[in-house]
Amino acid sequence: MTKKEDRRVERTKETMRQTFKKLVKEKGYSQVKVKDIVEEANYNRTTFYVHYDGKEELAKDLIHLEMIDFEYEFCKPTRDNPLLDLTLMRPDGTDVFQYIVDNRDYYDLIVMEDRIPNIRELLLGKLQYIFQERMSFVSDKYLEINDDYFIQYRSYGICGFILEWIRNDYDASPSEMARRIINLLHIQSSLMMQLKGEV
Repeated sequence: MTKKEDRRVERTKETMRQTFKKLVKEKGYSQVKVKDIVEEANYNRTTFYVHYDGKEELAKDLIHLEMIDFEYEFCKPTRDNPLLDLTLMRPDGTDVFQYIVDNRDYYDLIVMEDRIPNIRELLLGKLQYIFQERMSFVSDKYLEINDDYFIQYRSYGICGFILEWIRNDYDASPSEMARRIINLLHIQSSLMMQLKGEV
């Protein structure tokens, strides 16, 4: 009985998240009200407030779940090869850019002017976390390859790289984007290793 109720709750929340994304893209975050969400999703306000305190909590839930999936996709290459040689990695060895295209209803929101608060900053924060906690580089040439300033350089660079791609309406194929990012990452070191798996 509980499992059925849990599935029903998750379906309701997923409908609200999808509706919220659609409305933010159409109207901008500041213009979306709880009233709009429940009317579009065909729920009542009581149902909404059972699950969320307001649209701010719904936004946090949406971003949190998306960043879990983004991390999963971004870390796939080192999960399959705990010591990864980027010079041998093929563009089809990473699915993260295809994942972004497949979920553009979320990623388009990141470059909006009237966007969800912190949506862009949390993508950057997720990249910083990945390079601090999930992935590490191996280099004889740069002993400080995993120091904070290298982590910030990679994180800001990749975040900007993704944002420009989205702003330009995904003008390069996911495979081409993967090829470019592989080239960018192995400038200082060709070896990347997994620090830890999913927690």
